[in-house]
Amino acid sequence: MPARIAVDLDGVLADTIVPVCRMLNERRAAKLSVESFVQWNAWEIAGITKDEFFRTLDEAWFSWKDIPPIEENLNVKVGRLGEYGTVDIVTGRSPATVPHAKSWLQEYAIPFDSFVRTSDSTKGKARLNYDLYVDDNAELMALVASRLHGSGILYLQPWNRNTTPMPRVYRVERWDEIPAVVERVTTARI
Repeated sequence: MPARIAVDLDGVLADTIVPVCRMLNERRAAKLSVESFVQWNAWEIAGITKDEFFRTLDEAWFSWKDIPPIEENLNVKVGRLGEYGTVDIVTGRSPATVPHAKSWLQEYAIPFDSFVRTSDSTKGKARLNYDLYVDDNAELMALVASRLHGSGILYLQPWNRNTTPMPRVYRVERWDEIPAVVERVTTARI
């Protein structure tokens, strides 16, 4: 049976932290970079409220053409996952940013079967019960590891590098590593 694969958007496909850093640096005379965010609660590092951080993230999506892909040739790399099952973009993006996110995916020709917006990027995603999650959210990976089925691929970013290893959660540095993990996981399911 083909696997159901959930691929996250922010931090896994789209490098949204790049424009967020630029905006926060301009507004606050800060010197933030992607490497500055060494924990999931990025707003604490930025010295702003959680609400302000997510408003800034939304604002970045309103200017979606300024968001670079996380890696070069991402469409080809993501496309390889289709050999193993259905590939859905699963995100906790706010409703107002969904059209912009879809435009970004179209601009970079990212192949996918469905676009799924969840209520949040942790429990909302976990409730969808995908066979495999490709995500940068270590809290989601902990939920996946606690279940009896399913696996996760943690796309390493500064904010999740110190995450403790978990059962059935594979850590990757680059998209080139992901298809081999997906093949191993889906073959083990059969």
